[in-house]
Amino acid sequence: MLSGSMDILVIESPNGILKSSSFHVRFGSLKVIKSKEQIIEIFVNSKKTPITMQLSSSGDAYFIYDESSNNADSKKKKSFFPTSDQLKQLNLNQGNNEICFISRSSISGIQTLKSSIYLWPSSSKIVISDVDGTITRSDVLGQVLPFLGRDWTHDGITDLFTKIKKQGYKLIYLTARAIGQSSMTKKYLDTLIQEENILPPGPLFMSPDGLFTSLKREVIEKKPHLLKIPMLTEIKNLFPEGVEPFYAGFGNRETDAIAYRYLNIPLNYIFLIDTSSKVLRLGESKKGSYKDISEKIDEIFPAIDNSENNEINQ
Repeated sequence: MLSGSMDILVIESPNGILKSSSFHVRFGSLKVIKSKEQIIEIFVNSKKTPITMQLSSSGDAYFIYDESSNNADSKKKKSFFPTSDQLKQLNLNQGNNEICFISRSSISGIQTLKSSIYLWPSSSKIVISDVDGTITRSDVLGQVLPFLGRDWTHDGITDLFTKIKKQGYKLIYLTARAIGQSSMTKKYLDTLIQEENILPPGPLFMSPDGLFTSLKREVIEKKPHLLKIPMLTEIKNLFPEGVEPFYAGFGNRETDAIAYRYLNIPLNYIFLIDTSSKVLRLGESKKGSYKDISEKIDEIFPAIDNSENNEINQ
């Protein structure tokens, strides 16, 4: 089993309550030995926090809550979600923060997993982008060729997303890849450069399942929406009731459109790209390109008043 940790999104409501997406942290079987009852320390921006997780015998980390009303009953609940009070103890900055999960064992030594944890206000407007086939030019080759030194991305993607970010929108990235591929996938997204533009940072959400299960769902069964719908629903539920946080979605399959429509993204704000880099804006018959959307950025993605988004590194 491969190790990996998923990025985390925390939303702050006007009443000060914090809610987060799942903390999916997995130490592979070769990383941790005799992991049962082992404590996982959490560091944010290189500072140790008072919050800890516990490691299961399978290598998955989780929080433990005492549900008992009687101290004599040691009834415990496992969860992938911290409480609002615990999230406040992480002392997050607005925007992007580094989070580290550290396992200490006398047998396997110190093992560290890193990811990003983002703190956004509930007023955020989000643009979703699939990764494979949407940023890359195909689902499968897009995972392989970049690591062989070949550029396999759609032209104009970094320029478009940079402009969308500057208009005040937040970006999140989705992939059906397994959590064990998190490190290589983040490295790929972080180092993607086109004409001096990089992809704007944003949380990367992946499959919490193992490699085989994730590959089967994405490549063999071709049903990635069965993962993406609950994943996006979890993110939507971080926002106050009645708030629609998703503004637009980019994908490459009809299943992406199914997921985006399920989350109430308007039809004409769903964009599907094919292997020849032609983009269809649903509801229209004529295909264009990422460059064409960039040229209409003020029309399609009008600037929003969101002052905390002014810095591109958030």
